[in-house]
Amino acid sequence: MRPATLASRARRAASALSIVFVSVATNAPANAKEPTAEEVDRARTFFNAGAQAYSAARYADAARSFEQAYELSPRPQLAFSLAQAERKEFFASSNTTYLRRAIQHYKQYLEEVPAGGRRSEATDAKADLEARLARLDPQQATVTTPAVEKRKARVTVYSGTPGAQVSFDGAAPQELPFFSDLEPGKHRVRVFAEGYFDEERDVSGDKAVDQPIDLPLKERPSALTIVLGTTADVFVDGRIVATTPALSPLDVSAGPHVISIAANGKKGFSQEVVLPRGRPFKIEPRLETSGQRLVAFTLLGVGAASVASGALFAGVALAQEGRAKNIEIERAQGNIAQSRLDAYNQAIDARDRLRTTSIVTLSVGAGLALGGAALFVMDTPSVSLVQPRAVEPTPIPRPLDVAAYPILGSGLWGGTVTGRF
Repeated sequence: MRPATLASRARRAASALSIVFVSVATNAPANAKEPTAEEVDRARTFFNAGAQAYSAARYADAARSFEQAYELSPRPQLAFSLAQAERKEFFASSNTTYLRRAIQHYKQYLEEVPAGGRRSEATDAKADLEARLARLDPQQATVTTPAVEKRKARVTVYSGTPGAQVSFDGAAPQELPFFSDLEPGKHRVRVFAEGYFDEERDVSGDKAVDQPIDLPLKERPSALTIVLGTTADVFVDGRIVATTPALSPLDVSAGPHVISIAANGKKGFSQEVVLPRGRPFKIEPRLETSGQRLVAFTLLGVGAASVASGALFAGVALAQEGRAKNIEIERAQGNIAQSRLDAYNQAIDARDRLRTTSIVTLSVGAGLALGGAALFVMDTPSVSLVQPRAVEPTPIPRPLDVAAYPILGSGLWGGTVTGRF
């Protein structure tokens, strides 16, 4: 059978059947050595890298990673995953070595899982592959354990960060997961992605061991700039972070936030934003004068006018009192006409009326001014404490054949694998 025919049949099978595999955490086989915590961590990295490679149709690399994970923590579910990857690689490359290995690992899974699990799928796949092997080479229909090849030091690099790439020893970036045999000596691994801080790790090729590296990346903050010339407090999710005018952008974690601006005499400003990772974001708020500030200005203006009017009335009252005193001086010096006495009485009456009006006007004006000043001073806007609404991340489209999520623990192994077979 030609490789192209096998590959096309594998693609047709992948599009025709979609299977969701959920493996239940099970105890290790009785004769299996309990893995240490370090071995479990390494196995998890190999398993994740294998699942990522499987998703990218890199079945040989996936098989190698699943095999490394199985060596560290031999669980039946890993034997099944390993067989699946080897089966897919056989369909893609027609390499009968993977055919024989897949049969071996399906058989191993069936021996370790006497009931339940994926026995039905494993039995069907094993029978199909044995039939294919018999047609390809009838003399070798009985499968024997393949010889284990001598390995070099090898590095497996995995990162769950979306869009992450790797540079090995300064070479051109490559997609993850990354697999490479290591020559003796020190090597540098750098994992990076847009919007994240780079991570680097040194590995050595002096010992012939498989080295798994899991490098999750830390998000870069967004550079938030508030363009505002007046003095105001800047709040992020209800917590004060700066005062404007700010001399430099603010580092704020990426994602949804509520940005609030509070300035005396202005209406509170709040805006929900989604800040991008590692990129600048600018807000130019237009702060409107608050109603309280308008009332304060009105009271201050009316109070000032009242005080000015009271002062004017007081001045006129003083003038009338001076007029009355002049007439009184004339009367003390001798007889005066009745008209002058009438003018005296009119001046005294006018002085009293104006004095009363002045006192009332000054009191009202002072009260209005004090009230306006109090409103002016206490005009501090409240800050919105509304939490940002959850923003669903934009999915990254990619042709997934399998997605695996391991469950590892002392004496336990499990995981969730979504695949197309």
